[in-house]
Amino acid sequence: MVPFVKRLPTASGEHLDVVVHELPGWRASAPARSRWIDLVHEPFIAKDKQRADWDWDWRIEIPTLTFGVGITKRPRIYQLCLAEDFFPLAMIAVLETERWIWNHRQSALFLWYMTGAPATAVASGRSPKLITSAALDMALTVSLNGRANGRLWLHAAPEGGGRLLDWYESKGLERVPLGTRLPGPRFSERINDGRYFCVTADNAGVVSDSMKEYRR
Repeated sequence: MVPFVKRLPTASGEHLDVVVHELPGWRASAPARSRWIDLVHEPFIAKDKQRADWDWDWRIEIPTLTFGVGITKRPRIYQLCLAEDFFPLAMIAVLETERWIWNHRQSALFLWYMTGAPATAVASGRSPKLITSAALDMALTVSLNGRANGRLWLHAAPEGGGRLLDWYESKGLERVPLGTRLPGPRFSERINDGRYFCVTADNAGVVSDSMKEYRR
């Protein structure tokens, strides 16, 4: 696991340590996934139909899809937590050695799922800001420290609308042009709907530096 600790600001002016845990395998990660579902997803996210992730199934569907692609793509699931009590703040699922958009013979990290806890899920005054930014930075850190060399791509959920597109652009990610042929499953191709974003090896350092002040 890539060492990862952040000291994120809160609305009250404090800073809280956030750590990452890799969740190993489908069955072994069940307790950590259950904490996310019981403490964050069901009581808060599932009730907010405006969120793109309100119906995401971290108990079965997402782990099955992630780990079911095969070991060659190095599927991995991470959870970001408060260091003081391990309260779950974010969930991330990646394929560490997916194929790269611009050269299908190169490796790239595909950020499959990413979600952060709303401020209301954490005790008053103890909710750190920039949780989703920290989750994105975590995925990029994995890419920078692996064979992908910083290359990363993802699909912005349609349910997130234009606001989600604007958010990824504000983080320095590049929109993949319509018409770009995307690597997909063996017998089918992903459909490029204009909501794909990427980080290239050339600008990965710049994107990563945007969060460097919060690293420990």
